[in-house]
Amino acid sequence: MDKKQIFNIISRILSLKVKPERVEDIIKILPREKKDWQKWVLVGSDNLVLQSLYLTLRDHQLLSHLPEDLNEYLEQIHQLNIVRNTSILQEAKNIQYIFDGKGISSVYMKGTGNIFDGLYHDIGERMVYDIDILIEGERMLEAAQALMDNGYRTQKDFNPLAYPSTMHYPILLKEGCVAGVELHRLPVQYHYLKSFPPERVFETKNPSSVETGFWVMSDGNKIIHNFLHSQLMHNAHYHADVSLRNLFDLLLLSQRKSVEKTFNEFKHHWRKSNAYLKLMHKVFDLPLPDTTTKGNKFLLKRHSWTLTMTRRELMIYHFLINAFIKYIALPFRTLFDKNARNYVFARLGNKHWYKEHVNAYKRKYFRKRNLK
Repeated sequence: MDKKQIFNIISRILSLKVKPERVEDIIKILPREKKDWQKWVLVGSDNLVLQSLYLTLRDHQLLSHLPEDLNEYLEQIHQLNIVRNTSILQEAKNIQYIFDGKGISSVYMKGTGNIFDGLYHDIGERMVYDIDILIEGERMLEAAQALMDNGYRTQKDFNPLAYPSTMHYPILLKEGCVAGVELHRLPVQYHYLKSFPPERVFETKNPSSVETGFWVMSDGNKIIHNFLHSQLMHNAHYHADVSLRNLFDLLLLSQRKSVEKTFNEFKHHWRKSNAYLKLMHKVFDLPLPDTTTKGNKFLLKRHSWTLTMTRRELMIYHFLINAFIKYIALPFRTLFDKNARNYVFARLGNKHWYKEHVNAYKRKYFRKRNLK
């Protein structure tokens, strides 16, 4: 089996969350050879959905169709993730206690926010790296100082000159805590603020359904933020190489609120958001929405194409797109966008930024991967 076939099998397994009647069809397409199971693990790991795959297979009594050693491996990483996420939630409680003492209002976003909102039926289902917290009322620096007064440290100093274009404070870490903390003053990058300002998030926030005293985004805002964060801020719309974790979150959210209606009411970036909606339907083999545009079809074709690329081809493809965005499109934006100017010149004036920039490229494009 090649990578594209494995990706499609994984997607079909995850679709059991909304199409449980597919169980018999899934059994027929599961890998049979050990080497194909190894590829299955690599693709699932790259897309950060191994825990979701394990739980979906377990809940549909399909684990018996997996090799015994793979069953044991998946169960082990699931248990480890339960321990990790339990620790992360406790860390979040400690952080919230500090913020409550300072009168700092906050909303938990992304993975931690989804866990606090009960989006997943198992605490070990979602891989969470950072605790993302949106701070209300330009109090990000105050919130960061409050955490540093309680033992948190950052590996990268905050550059006050970059404040006008800053989305979040450098990641804060504390000895003994498994997750870093990203304190956001903005929910999205500065050039998407007109369509998704922090006021929108706080005006429609919901109390956590899991833990008293925590606030999370509304389901509609989660859907929009999922799109903006993965497709535009991380340029997945241009790369067409979309993480299954983001699509799977969108799939789960679609069971609580209509994604199509949410995007239509949002009105911003309509072509790109509807292309993302179409991609979710295609990946999980669901009936496609009625709206079709050339942009939709182009994204779907490019996504299918990226699944056939070798590691080297994919690396070159991503590098060229990123180079265009960062070194041509962004400098051009500085001509008419003062926040873009601040973003660029604040970094160019920081001598430490150059080394960090090179190291980021090394991690992103030259890390080892065995799957082709």
